[in-house]
Amino acid sequence: MRNKVVEYINKHKMLNRGDGILVGVSGGPDSICLLHILKSIQKEYSLQVMAVHINHQLRGKQADKDEKYVLDLCLQWDIPCFAYKIDIEGLSQQKGVSIEEAGREARYEKYFELKKQYNLQKIALGQHRDDNAETILMRILRGTGPEGLKGIPPHREDGVIRPLLAITRKEIEEYCGVHHLSPCIDQSNLQPIYLRNKLRLEVIPYLEKFNSNFRENLNHLGEIIGEQQDFVDHAVEELWNGHREFVQDGVAFSTDWFEGLSPFIKKQMLRRGIKWVKNDLKEIEFTHIQMIVKMLENDENTTWTLDLPGEIIAKRQYEKIMLLRRKKNQVKDFEYSLPINTEIPIEEVNKTFKSYFVKREEVGIIKDTSYKKYFDMDKLQATPIIRNRRPGDKFFPIGLRGSKKLKEYFIDLKIPRDQRDSIPIVVVNQEILWIVGHRVDRRYIVDQTTKNILVIEYFKIREEQHGK
Repeated sequence: MRNKVVEYINKHKMLNRGDGILVGVSGGPDSICLLHILKSIQKEYSLQVMAVHINHQLRGKQADKDEKYVLDLCLQWDIPCFAYKIDIEGLSQQKGVSIEEAGREARYEKYFELKKQYNLQKIALGQHRDDNAETILMRILRGTGPEGLKGIPPHREDGVIRPLLAITRKEIEEYCGVHHLSPCIDQSNLQPIYLRNKLRLEVIPYLEKFNSNFRENLNHLGEIIGEQQDFVDHAVEELWNGHREFVQDGVAFSTDWFEGLSPFIKKQMLRRGIKWVKNDLKEIEFTHIQMIVKMLENDENTTWTLDLPGEIIAKRQYEKIMLLRRKKNQVKDFEYSLPINTEIPIEEVNKTFKSYFVKREEVGIIKDTSYKKYFDMDKLQATPIIRNRRPGDKFFPIGLRGSKKLKEYFIDLKIPRDQRDSIPIVVVNQEILWIVGHRVDRRYIVDQTTKNILVIEYFKIREEQHGK
């Protein structure tokens, strides 16, 4: 089975000699199998292998046991490992998304932060062939186009690789048994409480009564569609380069040219345009694309606007069809003082900020989240100020020598210009402490010499009022 995975790695050119790899390790069979295989080829490929474990704090003591298991195993295998505790339930409530989505966002945020900090080339994740089949079926149920039917990509341009897509869950369990690995078992995966669990535990086993190869047939469907879609993507890219027109906040096509395309290519061009505007096709379903096409077919209506998920609009303006980022209300400059032990509502960004003081010995383990940060209070020489960005702002990020301009940081993250003024910045004497929801300045973080801590956190104003 190891050879099967290595062949898959080579087939898809996932690794180059000397690559640094960060492996996401939950402690379950999939990630432990993946880590073991990558460790076994480490010398052959001259790899630098590191691991990261995210404790979602959703399963109490069992989650802590999983964390300890991963740390102990990595110590035994001589693999550097990072472990983080993140309040996923709190993050879910704060962002207004599901537990699953909040967990996924938190994991990926940490993965890419470490990848950049340690100059790694790849992020290896443990999705396998059964996961791929479940993903394809889930997308079919929700409504998807050809790109969604491709399933989980073996590798992405951002360095994410999935070597285990070559093998099944059963093969992984057999591998763990042969190599005397004792991974953790997440009992929540055995309960039909999420859609994916219901598909895996109930729907797919039922459909396999009609065709025992149903799961593998889904994978074959994904492979066939993937090959066809790669060909289509190449053709669409040539059309895109020759006929798209960049406009403020988006992209446009000539309606005369667009109407001459086949129905299939029309939909592909719309998907390509939406992907360019919002960087992905998340939440965009077949019905959204079909709706745009139908509205374009109505020659009597030459001006209209259609709202799409993800802050995108489709707009016809006579001879142009445009795909645009939705303009938000302009956020004016704001600035608020945040003395210790106070709460300050900031209407401009719909957030309440809270600060309080604690002794270092009272805290124990520092549990940073995207909405709560800890600072060395003795390093702060003035009262913190919360404001939005100003020209010349810069900070000293962890893992980077010297400073970085805030403008460059926003550009690197591809944060749209119309959203940058709405990101709060915590400063002291005009020096950045925290880009809220993002990074902190390394000069003010808690270290071994810290005695007094200033905690700053925020909540959504509307959520607080609703709770009261």
